[in-house]
Amino acid sequence: MSPKHTYRFRSRYNSSGPGMQMSGFGMIEVLVSLLVLAVGLLGLASLQTTGLAQTSEVRNRSQAILLADDMFERIRSNRENMASYAVAEGNPPACNSSFAINNTVVATNDVNEWKNSLACLLPGGNGSVQVNSGTVTVQVVWDGKTGGSNDGSLTLEARL
Repeated sequence: MSPKHTYRFRSRYNSSGPGMQMSGFGMIEVLVSLLVLAVGLLGLASLQTTGLAQTSEVRNRSQAILLADDMFERIRSNRENMASYAVAEGNPPACNSSFAINNTVVATNDVNEWKNSLACLLPGGNGSVQVNSGTVTVQVVWDGKTGGSNDGSLTLEARL
């Protein structure tokens, strides 16, 4: 008969035997991983906030371009009265959501409607138009990302 062999299995999770070590995560390792996770989440939150602010600024700039182009088209459609469109920036107008033209002078109606659009579509929106020998310069300003006066500005020039 053959002798019986006895086998002993040692588990690495059992520290009862000589030379065996416990394995797993220590408290320091867990705290370090939580710190790394927290820093990463704060970075993502900062990125989201910056993205929202930039999106708002791009929206305002796009709106300013469309409004400046609107004024060019108004002047182009009434070229014989081009000089009547010259207007200084002045105080920022208030938004009037029930604005209506008064059907008197076309250039005056166009400028008043344009100024109202600036006030309603841009934060603190205002603008000016300069006419000089067929060259028209339209400047649009608005309160930008820092909330101060005229942080955003756009100037377009066209020969009509």
